[in-house]
Amino acid sequence: MVDYWRYELTPKRRLSAIAADGRRQGALIRVDGGFADIHPWPELGDASLDEQLALLARGETTPLTKRSLEFARIDAAARRDGRNLFEGLTIPRSHWPGPDPPDGFDTVKLKNIDLIPDNVQLRIDFNATLTPDEFVRIAATLPHERIDFIEDPCPYDAETWRELRERTGLRLALDRAGEPQHRQECLCSVDGADVLIIKPALQEIPCPEVVVTSYMDHPLGQLCAAYAAATAGIQTTCGLVTHVLYESDPFIERMRIDGAQLVPPNGTGLGFDDLLEALPWRSLQP
Repeated sequence: MVDYWRYELTPKRRLSAIAADGRRQGALIRVDGGFADIHPWPELGDASLDEQLALLARGETTPLTKRSLEFARIDAAARRDGRNLFEGLTIPRSHWPGPDPPDGFDTVKLKNIDLIPDNVQLRIDFNATLTPDEFVRIAATLPHERIDFIEDPCPYDAETWRELRERTGLRLALDRAGEPQHRQECLCSVDGADVLIIKPALQEIPCPEVVVTSYMDHPLGQLCAAYAAATAGIQTTCGLVTHVLYESDPFIERMRIDGAQLVPPNGTGLGFDDLLEALPWRSLQP
């Protein structure tokens, strides 16, 4: 039996070059006393929220809901034991999502280059919106000495990306969630890419040398990504601080940051015990 609760998140600004305008739609699920998030990105090829829920009601899963059910199972076991999932774990440091990092963050991730902050390392994500030649021209204007990597400068092609690395001297990162044909693969390296971006909302973490990010989803989904990164022993700077992209709500109000590390809320499992129990859950029917 799956229960669900639909929610909306209101972005403070446009989330990326390919993000649809307006509020983000998602749903929390409750399965056998455990909770998880379903937050699709149709812009990246996910089925819509309505489709995700309809399939799940029939017992069919997508990469997104398959992972959601796994996180709900993990959360349920911890709640039955009365323990917090983050006990004894260390959540890796994160970059700041935007050009306005508070104190404590030494790396930012930018979705555009209209404003490039000083004195921090840069991760720039073009969401595969450029042609190779456009990227080469833009790369020449960037402060190379501060760039950690460029994420998805153009659609992935191994030969093209190898050439771009040689022409620009920049490291390239491939967002696995941005390439639907790669979603089922668990590889630690990809030809032409220096860094792999892994989203636990869609796939398991293949090795500790990747960069783990949330799916810019509900705080509960964000905590699922943080838990996956912590249990995998990730040492790299990740992208787990994304609740700051949205206007506040009761869940977001409970999220905390210490330096550049996400601080999980109190409670059993993933936390939020009282907030989750108070939601008007509905049974998912086929």
